[in-house]
Amino acid sequence: MTAETIPELDNFFLTIQDPYPTYAYLREHDPVRWNQLFNCFMLTRFNDVHMAFSDHRRFSSDIWSRVPEQANQMMEVSNAQNQSLKEIIPFLAYNLQGMDPPGHTRQRTLMMKTFTSRLIESFRPTVQKLVDELIDQRLLHGNMDLVADLAYPLPSNVILDLLSIPRSGRPYIRASSEAINEFVATIIFTGPQVWPRLAGVFAEVTAYLKSLIAERRKHPGKDLLTRMVQAEENGDMLSEDEIVIATNFLLFAGHETTANLIAVGMYYLMQNPDQMAQLRADPSRIPAAVEELLRYVSPVHTLARRASQEVTIRGVTIPKDSGIYLLIGAANRDPKKFPDPEKLDINRPPVRSLGFGYGIHYCIGAALARLESQVAFETITRRLPAIRMTGETPTFRPNYSLRGLTSLPVAFG
Repeated sequence: MTAETIPELDNFFLTIQDPYPTYAYLREHDPVRWNQLFNCFMLTRFNDVHMAFSDHRRFSSDIWSRVPEQANQMMEVSNAQNQSLKEIIPFLAYNLQGMDPPGHTRQRTLMMKTFTSRLIESFRPTVQKLVDELIDQRLLHGNMDLVADLAYPLPSNVILDLLSIPRSGRPYIRASSEAINEFVATIIFTGPQVWPRLAGVFAEVTAYLKSLIAERRKHPGKDLLTRMVQAEENGDMLSEDEIVIATNFLLFAGHETTANLIAVGMYYLMQNPDQMAQLRADPSRIPAAVEELLRYVSPVHTLARRASQEVTIRGVTIPKDSGIYLLIGAANRDPKKFPDPEKLDINRPPVRSLGFGYGIHYCIGAALARLESQVAFETITRRLPAIRMTGETPTFRPNYSLRGLTSLPVAFG
């Protein structure tokens, strides 16, 4: 069997449980590979992925705005389904990760006025309180599902508290975040039959958030939503639609990535008890451990770009408008950048990974994700010193881009 016919090299869904042998093969033998199944080129080496992140002029983030046109060419789509798709796409095309300058520059400038480091750090006591409450709920039981009981509810509740979303409205926001996840994960294989349902979810959250925005204009608070409403640069402000999309993006991106970092990070720490013991003995190592887990876990394994012009990488010509997948999970274990990359080592010399991306699209919520993860790992190692996995090896969710566990049963009694 030749490399061209090995299905695991192209079908990410076949390698979700352990993609790293495939990544190693691609880095060594086919670092710029054409993936016929996903209709894209794949980059797996650190320097190539880093270069694509750095060069937004040749590697465009505008990949979603063309999807309605492409969908009509690739599959049978009814008028109703096409309309639903057009209602979904703005939530992906007009957030910070889906835009190019100058639109991206304008929106990021306004968002950075709201998402300040001082605001994030001021939330540390709130994050600590939430982690303690989630652990307290399971403490007497002596066990928990680390995914469902801690890793997943923590970041979503933090973002919702930052935005000061009332409890009654939180199901709308969570449903829209889950709808984005479902759409991204299934668009190639599920097709248009789910689009009307997902469009309905986005319509509901849009109506709800616009009512909140109107309320914040009349009665401003000190929350993140009010800050977005009030953000101004030389007379320019975010529109209602931009605030709605940004709010959904913050929850989707911040929730999924942080939950994966905490849950999968704890999974690997429990598999490496020497590393866990070091954290218990010296909590000051927690920030370094979070950076190493960002590299080792790669909460986001894949991000897409589009070649805005013809480009040649390692002798492979990528035509203009081709899709390109940046395999962050592969780049972060490139032995040419990280010695002994398959080893989890919280004492590794500090070398910044691509766990939060790079360049103008560097994750705007990176500081919040770091804070949440640091508090979670410190509290777990301090309050649950006997934590251990129970049951069989956990499975990963069928999402090749955001690699996370379906569940992680642990005991600590």
